[in-house]
Amino acid sequence: MILAQVVGHAVSSHSHPSLKGCKLLLCQPLDAAYGLTGAPMVAIDLFGAGLHSNVFVSTDGLGARHIVHDDNSPIRNFIQGVID
Repeated sequence: MILAQVVGHAVSSHSHPSLKGCKLLLCQPLDAAYGLTGAPMVAIDLFGAGLHSNVFVSTDGLGARHIVHDDNSPIRNFIQGVID
């Protein structure tokens, strides 16, 4: 699980069929002082997180594929929770 901040939305005209209807957000990891660090990642949003929200991102690919109900989906990350 990674502490991250939502820095944008991912939009694609073509994607894997398992991602149809999924909201995809661009999340950048945060360090201990809540500073942006590392490379951003794309994650499925299940909680309605908004721009600049701090979130927990899970990198459990198996869990992400269960969310989209497709064992062959290329998705790996999903938002597990929004931090108030």
